Amino acid sequence: SKSSPSLIDVLSSWKETAKTRKCRMLVPGCGRGYDVVAAAKVNFDALGLDIAPTAVKAAEEYRDAQGALSGKAEFSTTDFFKLPESGAFDLVFDYTFLCAIDPSTRDAWAKNMKRLIKPGGELVTLIFPIRPPDSNGPPYAMSTALVKGLLEPQGFVCEYMEPVPEAKSHKDRVGKEVLARWRAPPS
Repeated sequence: SKSSPSLIDVLSSWKETAKTRKCRMLVPGCGRGYDVVAAAKVNFDALGLDIAPTAVKAAEEYRDAQGALSGKAEFSTTDFFKLPESGAFDLVFDYTFLCAIDPSTRDAWAKNMKRLIKPGGELVTLIFPIRPPDSNGPPYAMSTALVKGLLEPQGFVCEYMEPVPEAKSHKDRVGKEVLARWRAPPS
C-alpha cells in the first residue's frame, strides 16, 4: 500500500464502525489520494482536498485504477478553510497538511478542524517533520507541544501520542514522525 502504515492501523480500528454505518473522512492536502482510496476500501466516504489541480487529477486516476471500492473516494481543489460542511466528518487525517500551511494560519487550522469534525469524532495527526523550531519551510518544523497547543484550546482530547515505529515510517522520515489521535469535543 502507498498509504501510511499508521493510517492503515487507524482505519482498521474503525472497520467495524464503518461496516455498520456510513462514515465520512476528510484528508486535507491529499496529494495523489492514496489515503483517501485506502479509506474508501474500508467503506468510508472519503474526501481528499488538494490545492493543486494536477494532484487532484492524479488522485482521480489512481482511484479509477483501483477497481470497485466499498465507499466513495472523491477529490476537490476546495480550500480547506472554506469547506462548507460543518460537523460532516467522523474522521480527519492530517499528515503533511499542517506542516505545509503558513504558520500564521495554524490557529485557523485548529478552529476549522473543530468545525468540520462531528462532535466526538476523531482527528488523526501524523505529526511531521519533528525538528527544533527554525525558519525553514514548507514543510515547517513541527512538535507535539505545538500541535497540543493548537488543539487542546479547541477542546480536543489527546487519546494517543507515540513516535511512529521505524517499521511503519518512510525511510527518510524515521524518528521524525509522531502519531496522535484526538477526540473532538462532544459539542
